[in-house]
Amino acid sequence: MIKTLELNNVGPSEHLEIEFGDRLTVFTGDNGLGKSFVLDVAWWMLTKEWAGEMAMPESFITNAYEGREQPDSVIRGRLDSINRMDSIQQYVFQRLGQVWNCNSQSEERIIEANSPSDSIVLYMKCDGTVAMYDPVKAQADEFARAFIHERAHLYDHVTSSMRHQTTRIYSQTELWDGVQKRHRQEFNGLISDWGDWQREDSFAYACLKRGVHHLSPKGEAFSIGRLRRVKADDSRKFPTIKTEYGKETPLIYASAGIRKILSLLYALTWAWHEHIELCDKFKMGAASKIILMVDEVEAHLHPQWQRSILKSLESVMGSLLTGHDVSTQLICTTHSPLVLASLDPIFDETRDVLYTFDLNKKTSDVELKKEEWVRRGSSAAWLTSPVFGLETDSSEQREEAIKEAKLAVRNRVSEAEAQVIHKKLVAALHQADPFWSFWRTRAEKRGWNL
Repeated sequence: MIKTLELNNVGPSEHLEIEFGDRLTVFTGDNGLGKSFVLDVAWWMLTKEWAGEMAMPESFITNAYEGREQPDSVIRGRLDSINRMDSIQQYVFQRLGQVWNCNSQSEERIIEANSPSDSIVLYMKCDGTVAMYDPVKAQADEFARAFIHERAHLYDHVTSSMRHQTTRIYSQTELWDGVQKRHRQEFNGLISDWGDWQREDSFAYACLKRGVHHLSPKGEAFSIGRLRRVKADDSRKFPTIKTEYGKETPLIYASAGIRKILSLLYALTWAWHEHIELCDKFKMGAASKIILMVDEVEAHLHPQWQRSILKSLESVMGSLLTGHDVSTQLICTTHSPLVLASLDPIFDETRDVLYTFDLNKKTSDVELKKEEWVRRGSSAAWLTSPVFGLETDSSEQREEAIKEAKLAVRNRVSEAEAQVIHKKLVAALHQADPFWSFWRTRAEKRGWNL
């Protein structure tokens, strides 16, 4: 698992320090402050491959250090790697080659390893891209590289290179339809695998059925329907989702929210069963940890799903891993107060952590704050808490109208001015809004005819 991450002069701030929860880590905050960036760097630290664009020092992408000496850009973290438990790894950006180099010249000499994680890692980005990493494949590739390096002197006349990507990164389309490269099927995809698992009634299919049950929102149970051919020019039979009313919808016509949920479910199921097959092939023990990272976990989801998604994902992973002693770590970003409200009954301060990104308006610096967990009871209370920082849980128009009305009462404005404000209140407030009692009482005391 990943335990800490420290960023110096790279990303949205000159310095960020993160201590991840053993079970759950949630990042929230305004857009553009670095939540997705932190997930990207965490993925790279765990797998040693980027799931998108490589992180670059701030001095390369802005003029933040114009006219000043540019300090070293450093990424440092602690994780369980395939070479040792709890290894500290540090990378310094080399400007000439534009690479992150683990061979730091720092006097601290803290580098204890330079290897990827010993955990299965899945990362769903906000655009639906899914990245998957298996430590067994990484270990096999590392062994092969070491074997070739050890015997390189025997083949002086042969130039050889080895570059294996140990991660699989697929767009949502590739995740569903599969990928074919060099006349071979590299990846079958959701539609093909789901159909095969269903026809075979395999253990993977049983995992899918349990997963669909766990991920269904309360009161709207879904189940897996029959395989159905949909198009005349496509001979494939597509999986379907069946509602509690018996209606079957082919997955290719499912809503964006359901497609996201099923993509996550399929990726988790596929990654675990692929891992078990690799372990059997290489005669290795199964991983003891799974890390799931989801950017904007609430994206495309109805509020019914938002308030249950994190607990559902935990249940899905627990169901998938039945019979195996595997711990799970979930890292996600969110803008949804419903997601945070859903954590009120289950948040454990010994294993979970909540971070807020905020912009210091005085210094224009991005700050990351570890929040003290407080049960707030409702999404409205979360909206007006320091985590989101809104003054009210209503529209901007209502908020501004009420501010103006309170100021009018305090300043004892004229009746004509009060009537203008009253029209704004009528336009912005519901007729049963509790503020009407305050406003009408004060208007009567001031003698305003509204």
